[in-house]
Amino acid sequence: MWLRYGVNQDNNLVPIEDSPRGKTQLRCPYCGGKLTAKKGRIKEHHFAHDGETCREVASKNREAPNLPLYDSFNISLTGKELEHLKQLWDKYGCIDKGIYESEIKSVFIKKELLKYNDYRLRGSYEFTKLGKIPVGALSLMLFNQVQEPLIEEKLQELDKKTRVAFLDGESNFNECFSDLQIFRAELKKILSNTLYYLQIDALEETFYKIGITTRDVTERVAEVKHDLLKHFQSCSIKILFQRPHRGNVEKYFKYRYSPHNYPIGSLTEYYKFADQQEAKRALTDLRRMKKKVLSSIESDILAGKPSVVEELLEELSREERRSVAIKTGMQRAAYWGTHIGRPVGSERTSEFLTKPSSQRVVAALNEGLSLRKAAQKAGASVNTVRKVKALLEK
Repeated sequence: MWLRYGVNQDNNLVPIEDSPRGKTQLRCPYCGGKLTAKKGRIKEHHFAHDGETCREVASKNREAPNLPLYDSFNISLTGKELEHLKQLWDKYGCIDKGIYESEIKSVFIKKELLKYNDYRLRGSYEFTKLGKIPVGALSLMLFNQVQEPLIEEKLQELDKKTRVAFLDGESNFNECFSDLQIFRAELKKILSNTLYYLQIDALEETFYKIGITTRDVTERVAEVKHDLLKHFQSCSIKILFQRPHRGNVEKYFKYRYSPHNYPIGSLTEYYKFADQQEAKRALTDLRRMKKKVLSSIESDILAGKPSVVEELLEELSREERRSVAIKTGMQRAAYWGTHIGRPVGSERTSEFLTKPSSQRVVAALNEGLSLRKAAQKAGASVNTVRKVKALLEK
């Protein structure tokens, strides 16, 4: 599992893109070990432990908290399986011809890349939307329709897993919590970006650039022109397309149109098409995408609002600080011989237990919930639940 985030001294996640190369002051979000930023030219940029890699990062048996279909599109197929799927597409899929069962691998059906169609007369299997992604055949509009529910489903899964680990006091809570934080950070990153597409005319040739930016696109265009003038005497740039919150599409566009990639020196995000019709199809592919409408959860993540578990941790921290302050105050009062708190005899046990807030706690405790779960359900502090439980036991 590649580690793309470290934790700074303020306990905030820092992506590998924002860290300089080499040893850092960042720590692993899972084990707290020191990290080194690996930013070479061959492997994907990532953090590595200064010492031995921790179990959570080194494990090959658990799923990494990566966004589905964001930077990997082979659907976990082996090289041979992917090559076979591409052959099926070239032979059958691209002309919408049915595929015979004898020609397909069972893994393609298991992963829902191919599906059975009763209405086909010859060859009963065909490509699904998901199956078209590894071969780069799914349109950008339909790609969003496939990817967005998968992202939402995984976010809910990680959130639920983290809540359960927190409420049940499970030993893997830190692992679950770090997974959730990293996933939310990745989601915030793509939602923060605007996808843009440029047309560049230079030396009587036309080529195109795909990219993302968190700034105004015109600012990015100025930088692009500065980079290109190192290779061309002059050039003109036109913004053909821009779409906010669509940072998720950039890498799939590169994958889908990789045969048309047109590197310029070390610049790799440029594309050149054989004719105007091909160029027009790529632009139409982009323009058919619907504008991104943020859900309430996505809006909260983009605004930097904490997750439910983060709020619970903050509440627990406040309760702990308050408990320490109360104990300190009581110790000082005892030293000076002063009584603090409610006047003696001001509230009888029966009065306290009949309060609506206390009754909610009683109901939660009667369900057999733990102190923390009862506090969450009754909307009370853990100390209040502990007090009610003690009085009931008396």
